[in-house]
Amino acid sequence: MKTLVKIFVDHEHLGRVINTLTELGITGFYLYEYKGMSPKAWKNFRLKEDPEMTIEAVRHHAEPGVLVNTVIDGDCEPIIKGLEQALKGIRYTVMGQKVTVVKVRGD
Repeated sequence: MKTLVKIFVDHEHLGRVINTLTELGITGFYLYEYKGMSPKAWKNFRLKEDPEMTIEAVRHHAEPGVLVNTVIDGDCEPIIKGLEQALKGIRYTVMGQKVTVVKVRGD
């Protein structure tokens, strides 16, 4: 079974994540830059239901980050353990999501 591994990390630690994945045998990945808020920052946060004000508030309070994605065969536990060691003391989130279908159309 294939697993989609998602790693959320601050920009300044992107190189460490990619180097660690390479050391763990990962040969392909893709990235998304995003702005988000941690649950602690969002706690007790209230927004008016005006879409423009909501977007502006999120833009003002959200922090930039990078989502690194890779698909692996099998269990993601070795990847998680490797990342835990490499990212000790650094804020990050790792998620593993089972992939049931992969279709690739080549040229």
